[in-house]
Amino acid sequence: MTEDPIKLFATRAERLPQPDDGDTLRAAIEKGIEQVPVAGPITTFVASRFWAPSASRRLEEWLKEFADDFDKHCEGCKVENLVNDEVFISASIQVARIVVGTHQEEKRRFLRNALLNVAMGKRPDDGLQQIFLNAVEEFTPAHIKVLKVLWCGVQDLVELGLWEPHVKRYDFTNYRQAIEALVPELKGQEDFVQYIMTDLRNRGFSRVGGSNTSFPESPGVTNMGGQFLDFVLKPEDLPK
Repeated sequence: MTEDPIKLFATRAERLPQPDDGDTLRAAIEKGIEQVPVAGPITTFVASRFWAPSASRRLEEWLKEFADDFDKHCEGCKVENLVNDEVFISASIQVARIVVGTHQEEKRRFLRNALLNVAMGKRPDDGLQQIFLNAVEEFTPAHIKVLKVLWCGVQDLVELGLWEPHVKRYDFTNYRQAIEALVPELKGQEDFVQYIMTDLRNRGFSRVGGSNTSFPESPGVTNMGGQFLDFVLKPEDLPK
């Protein structure tokens, strides 16, 4: 009798949440909260009625999205290898914890890209992988958008028809102007942009000191910053 092949992800129909999925997660979260000394009946009630259902829903939605991405991009991946891949399993657990804690769709997308790269073997070493996943958790989506400007801002401006370096048209004299052009939601938020740039430099991802630094400065990102963007962005979003 032949054994059924190992399936890491079910079919799309089978991905629909089963009746007890939410109950299982809910029970696990409630049990964890009960271990906290300050958690009384009110805390347990809030957790069971609000936190646990939301956590279950977020994780279920993200897993379905990840499974769809896996189907599209990981045709050559051997599921049998992933099932026994301790690095992939550890990354999956860490990513799932972060997913439950965020409502931001952009951050959820970065996490899908990161775990897909782990599945496909396009991963940094264990130490950097943990650092990069921690960074996704701690960063705002704006951090990653600003880091991308530091890495390939000139290329992106040229593609948008906003930069013509060969005819000496310098409409952008500093990074603040370039960031506001490429990330419009940050326009007028100079303090926030400066905070992000300082944070990126302190973490070793950037070489640029601040938003008033002359644009462009090359290279704007460190080797580690480039590896991080490789890890969390889709190939079509990376410099050609």
